[in-house]
Amino acid sequence: MGETIPESAVSERVASGCIGFLRTRLFEIYMLIVSVLIGIVIMVYMHWTRKPREVRWLLRVWSLSFIYGARTIIGMKYRLEGLDNIPEGPVILAGNHQSYWESIAMTVFFPDINVVTKREAMSIPVFGWGLRHAPMIPIFRDAPGQNLRRLLRDGAASIFEGRSILIYPEGGRVPPRERRPYSRGLAPLYRRCGCTVVPFVTNAGLHWPKGFKTKQSGLITVRFLPPIPAGQPPEEFASDIERLLNLEKDLLLDEAH
Repeated sequence: MGETIPESAVSERVASGCIGFLRTRLFEIYMLIVSVLIGIVIMVYMHWTRKPREVRWLLRVWSLSFIYGARTIIGMKYRLEGLDNIPEGPVILAGNHQSYWESIAMTVFFPDINVVTKREAMSIPVFGWGLRHAPMIPIFRDAPGQNLRRLLRDGAASIFEGRSILIYPEGGRVPPRERRPYSRGLAPLYRRCGCTVVPFVTNAGLHWPKGFKTKQSGLITVRFLPPIPAGQPPEEFASDIERLLNLEKDLLLDEAH
């Protein structure tokens, strides 16, 4: 016979689920209010100027509000590890993608970051406006050839301007423990930009489920790994970083259990 779960444990689980549900809904209301208020500021601002640096500042205000609300309302804390692995100057940040939490958080951790993002993300109210006018590097689903040319052109210009680049080589969100072949854009970008790549991994997918699902309190870790210097053969670089990120993201998940 299976082990009987104590009634007290069941009650605690139900109570925790109810609290998580209420906190999640409260957070959503909070973000709706924040988005409306910042959206009004943006509409007024749009009549005067669209300077990219000021757009990125407004985007960061929205993102900071998101991180603050997630921490204080839901109880979602975060920890950054390996910050000493990030060198001075612009770099390419390449990591695994599990939730939209890290996409938003990285615009807080790196205020002038240039994010390689799907074009659809630019239609998100407020945050998408910031992505569009910051500007970031859009990827279109049905134009792979144009995407690569745009990535190399805009990526090289970004590094020249002193803006680091954020790219998710898996090409989209991948649930914990799952694998997806890496996109072919990272290695050419590495060769074209001729700069250091800082790999990173996160376990955000364990704590921040997709869509409107209930979020429970937790601790998200973002771990920055030793940098990869410029100059490696692109094929060798692509193979090494895919193997490294797959290994390290699983190790991070193992540590969380």
